[in-house]
Amino acid sequence: MKRFEDRVALVTGAASGIGRATALRIAGEGGSVVCADIAEDGLRETVDLITAEGGRAIPRRCDVGDEAAVRETVEAAVTSYGALHVLANVGGILRFDNAHELSLDDWNRVLTVNLTGTFLMCREAIPHLLKHPGHAAIVNTSSTAALGSHCWTVAYSASKGGVLSMTKCLGVEYGRQGLRVNAVCPGAVGTPMIGEFKLPDGADQGLLKKSMFYDQFRGPEVVADTIAFLASDEAAHINGAELRVDGGMLA
Repeated sequence: MKRFEDRVALVTGAASGIGRATALRIAGEGGSVVCADIAEDGLRETVDLITAEGGRAIPRRCDVGDEAAVRETVEAAVTSYGALHVLANVGGILRFDNAHELSLDDWNRVLTVNLTGTFLMCREAIPHLLKHPGHAAIVNTSSTAALGSHCWTVAYSASKGGVLSMTKCLGVEYGRQGLRVNAVCPGAVGTPMIGEFKLPDGADQGLLKKSMFYDQFRGPEVVADTIAFLASDEAAHINGAELRVDGGMLA
């Protein structure tokens, strides 16, 4: 299956986890991928994995919260491959804190990366995506934290709720111009981000039950599969939607 032949995709968070799995999936289906992240070693590993299989990919160091860096990354994607058809906003950060102990600096950093970064990428990419009506797509990464109550993630949950609302707004605003904008809402999957999980001091472990997966624990590939579907023409009649990838956790 080669759903992304002659397509160019920009994937943020591509150095690891869901971002890497998404870049690999799109490249494996014929797409040319611009892999963006701040972790340069991880970026090189992702690009090497793609090119080793005969795929096309380039790395681009980018802090998605930096307006100039985002603009330069989008421009580099178009310059390198001549077009942009898909934007997959996967990059993000997660903190676990008691809400009353969360500093304003930490709150601002989470919202800058997860919410503002997604906005900046969308804003800069949209003019290029609109040049390919009917074949252009943005897939944003929200979270089940935007749909249900996840303890100790007040900044993360707020940011992902904003991503989900922004997705719906953009989907309606640009849908008639041939650009689809959708979101995935992953639950707990096996990524480096989840591996860093540590309960705040004094946390009630019983509250973890509200955010536990329903079926078996799975890897980032299950989310990448969903992102690739939403980014492809197979999802031509899906716009402004969110798809949970949580094994039934919020069913």
